[in-house]
Amino acid sequence: MIFDILKDALDYLGTNRNQIIVYYLGILIFPLVLIESYSYHIIENCLKGMINNKDKLPDMTINAKSFMNGLKLLILKIIYYLPEIIILTIAVNLNQIDYIYLTILLVILTIISYSLSQIAGVCMVDSGLFNEGFNFPKIFNIIKSVGLTYVEFIIATLVIILGIIGVTILLTGIILIIGSTSSTLQAIFIFVLTIVYIIFLIVIVPIYALFKNRAVASIYNLS
Repeated sequence: MIFDILKDALDYLGTNRNQIIVYYLGILIFPLVLIESYSYHIIENCLKGMINNKDKLPDMTINAKSFMNGLKLLILKIIYYLPEIIILTIAVNLNQIDYIYLTILLVILTIISYSLSQIAGVCMVDSGLFNEGFNFPKIFNIIKSVGLTYVEFIIATLVIILGIIGVTILLTGIILIIGSTSSTLQAIFIFVLTIVYIIFLIVIVPIYALFKNRAVASIYNLS
């Protein structure tokens, strides 16, 4: 089932290429809000459909309502990540800290926040009410209902994220090692590395958000 959902989400991205272009142009103006605004619209659209039925990526609507929807979805997700934000803020101001334990704690909290916030976002969109994003009995019931499929989704998305990060780190290491032999090479490779990071942030992250939202909405429909 999870492979069908992920394949459907990937196919979904190619159903309306013109809107992908508009999406990226909008990101240059309002990066996070526009990503979440379109995410809101995609979730809303996908809740009315089902996987493998050739749903088309919806046209992007940029107005006050869609902007506010995106802002609400962004705020909701930020709230779910507040524990990590608070811990990092405290850690920065500590003189001594065990980075191994800190990293383990942050990884665990991030996985929990990610898992809850994805379903919470769909609950909010489905009901149209911001506070439904914190309806924990409903959220836990949905996660319990979809069970193994949601666990597989979380693992699959984490593998994708770790794969992207791993490739980026590998490229960084190779570039720094080669660049250390010559200051000219180092300057060139740092420039290349900067381009790689920009591609990661501007291209990979937004398209991943569309893919992920289609998959989450499909999983939610199984509950």
